[in-house]
Amino acid sequence: PGDVIFGSELEELASRHPWLTYHLVISEPPPGYSGLCGLMDAETIRELVGDVEGKTFFLCGPAAMYELCTGALASLGVPPRRIRREAYGPPRDVRQEPGWPGGDPDAVFRVTEERSGRTFPARCGEPLMNSMERAGMVVEAVCRAGECSVCRTRLLEGEVFVPPRVPRRWVDERSGFIHPCMSYPLSDLRIRY
Repeated sequence: PGDVIFGSELEELASRHPWLTYHLVISEPPPGYSGLCGLMDAETIRELVGDVEGKTFFLCGPAAMYELCTGALASLGVPPRRIRREAYGPPRDVRQEPGWPGGDPDAVFRVTEERSGRTFPARCGEPLMNSMERAGMVVEAVCRAGECSVCRTRLLEGEVFVPPRVPRRWVDERSGFIHPCMSYPLSDLRIRY
């Protein structure tokens, strides 16, 4: 189909590089389409890729596709470190995220940064990083999507909601670190940045 984003460019790259293969799989094909159809499930991945051992997978698409492909790759034995994803920013409406505990997104909590003693307001329905920046803090960040860990901040007291799609390193989670770019205050907080 002619509406495939970068379709001709991907075909050209694949024709010039023997290590790159390009397979178009369409979930809703137009009439008369004879290529691969359906969703990227484990069977389709196995059919296209063969043995997944030692291979790295790069995902780009909507969150629903990530969930489907990540589950399919996991069922094939692909370790998480071999799955790379495009980084998306915070959701438009955090209440739509799986696991959202409820509550008023306009509720405002008090955040205290331990080193400076600075206290500032933070709205429940927006990432903590936004409030930190409004308060004049310079927060180092690369992705603003919870992926890179550059903005990691220690949560000393209080509770935040972290969408389940945010891949925090287990050592950060265990040590009380959050990524304020994708953490939403659910109570008053004390942090160390």
